[in-house]
This record gives sequence, C-alpha cells and structure tokens, in this order.
Amino acid sequence: MSKALQLALLVFPLAAYAPAAVGQTSPPGVHERELAQIIRQAGYDCREIERIEVKASPDPAFDSLRPEVAVCKNGKKFLVTKSGRGGVNARPIVRPLPADV
Repeated sequence: MSKALQLALLVFPLAAYAPAAVGQTSPPGVHERELAQIIRQAGYDCREIERIEVKASPDPAFDSLRPEVAVCKNGKKFLVTKSGRGGVNARPIVRPLPADV
C-alpha cells in the first residue's frame, strides 16, 4: 500500500468526525434559559436572565459546586449551584441574594 493511500486512510476519518465534534456546542442563550427555568422551578420569579457571573473558587475542592450568580432582567439575583455529590439526579440549589451584593 502506498504512503499516500495510508495517509488518506488516516486523515479521512479524522476530517469526517471533526465537524461533528465542533457541532456539539449549544446555541447561545441555552444556559441562560436553563438557569431561568431552574430558578422558576425553585419558586422564584425570574422570566429571563440578564447575565451570569461565575465565581471562581480558590479551593479546588469546591470545583464540583461551580456556583453561579444569575442576575434576572427584573433586577433580582440568585445563587445557583449543584452539589457534586448527588450524581446526575442532584437538584440544583437556588438561593436569592440581596440586590446590592
């Protein structure tokens, strides 16, 4: 088998699957809608998310929590996090924050 054919057999599968890997990203705004839904399911009023603030944790032990502060269009702020110990069925934890924080 020639070198060119061997190279083509190696490169073709990689080129064929590269667009599939790139296409796995979610469209813009999906995470914001998910957070708004989580906040509403927790019993709070939040129709739409204005912005999300991700607080970087200095301790790697808390990396599984990944707390996010969601600021709703109505001005309310919520701390949303998911426990890393609950597995896939863990419910998110939602806590309202004062507006001046």
